[in-house]
Amino acid sequence: MRIFLFSTFLLLAGCHTSTGPDVLLLDSSQYAVVFDAAVAAARQDGMNPVLKDRRSGVISTEPAIAGSFVEPWKPAPSTSRQGLENTLSLQRRSARFEFLPVQNIPVPGRDNAVLVGPNLLSPSGQDLTTYDGELELRVWVYVERKYTQGVQRGTWTLQSESITQIMPAQEPWEQVSAQFWAPISRDVAREQQLLGAVETSLHQE
Repeated sequence: MRIFLFSTFLLLAGCHTSTGPDVLLLDSSQYAVVFDAAVAAARQDGMNPVLKDRRSGVISTEPAIAGSFVEPWKPAPSTSRQGLENTLSLQRRSARFEFLPVQNIPVPGRDNAVLVGPNLLSPSGQDLTTYDGELELRVWVYVERKYTQGVQRGTWTLQSESITQIMPAQEPWEQVSAQFWAPISRDVAREQQLLGAVETSLHQE
């Protein structure tokens, strides 16, 4: 039975589904609506926005525990592989949305040639609520995994699991924190899904 379940997980992990663009282009007249849609998309996905800066065009969320195959009440994993990882390890996600003006940047040394894209050497630097022109929206979703130092797994039952006490060499009997979150990857599929949700809400306006 265990072999069958593990094989099923491996099969599901090979699947990959994502819907949505890598970048969303919009006109400045749509900025307020798209900004609110991005906030709503993040909140709908379980990531509560803690920074909403309309002037600079930045939205950052607090981390949210990622859903696994055995937790259907949490936001669904972006891919089957993510679901497998979330089931085997405790992971969380956070998102950062950024709006940037789309500008034509001259290419040095080439006459009459332009490079279309945001001026990353001068990001925003202006009030986007009064900006007139084309904008682009990108989002980064970061995945972090929780680690516990000194875990001793029980071979018979989870109740026999224990944690080794780690004492610093030159401190008088003070326990060192044994748990921490470490960044491991970006969830590109979730990024596309978030932008897809924003794009859908924009078309419904």
